[in-house]
Amino acid sequence: MKGISYRGNHICFGRYALQALEPAWITSRQIEAGRRAMTRNVRRGGKIWVRIFPDKPVTVRPTETRMGSGKGSPEYWVAVVKPGRILYEMGGVAENIARKAISIAASKCLYELNSLFRDRNKRKRDPFECSGQQRGPKMMCIRIIGTSNRRYANIGDVIVAVIKEAVPNMPLERSEVIRAVIVRTCKELKRDNGMIIRYDDNAAVIIDQEGNPKGTRNFWCDRPGIETVKFY
Repeated sequence: MKGISYRGNHICFGRYALQALEPAWITSRQIEAGRRAMTRNVRRGGKIWVRIFPDKPVTVRPTETRMGSGKGSPEYWVAVVKPGRILYEMGGVAENIARKAISIAASKCLYELNSLFRDRNKRKRDPFECSGQQRGPKMMCIRIIGTSNRRYANIGDVIVAVIKEAVPNMPLERSEVIRAVIVRTCKELKRDNGMIIRYDDNAAVIIDQEGNPKGTRNFWCDRPGIETVKFY
């Protein structure tokens, strides 16, 4: 098996993780044995995420059978793992407990694995600020409205976001779900005349269900990029 894992190679949920360093087929029994070992070691504390799933069947033919007659019946299921793939994640426990539980889970797989640790100050997703005269609340994008498989939003896209850091004396509260339109992005924007514009941060304007901005004054919006969606 060639190549490395380009997906599922970052810690997304917990603070500690177990990462594969070599290609392997990990059976469903090994995955379940590792999960049980981690759960028993932490004594049902914290939270454990299993990042792989055995979706590949392995067929085995009985011994002393003639050639032909097709393949054998599925004997067990495996998960195809490439180097860099995250197998388990753990959070909500102390570092010494997590490292011990992950080492026990690694012994169940019989492959070369590595334990990872994520910095407490690093966020899962970088939140962006609301565009305005003063410092606005920080929000995190949940979904892009009107698309199904896009991972990144451009200027003029309407998104569904959640407030991560609220600002005092404002009607918005933390964990509130809102709608917003992207007005600034760190990604370069090429206009029709060939000019390329790039901002230092990502920003959005909060809107209501009808598409009208809730704020009274918005600054540093890229007007040519938003005119295409009729926000001006």
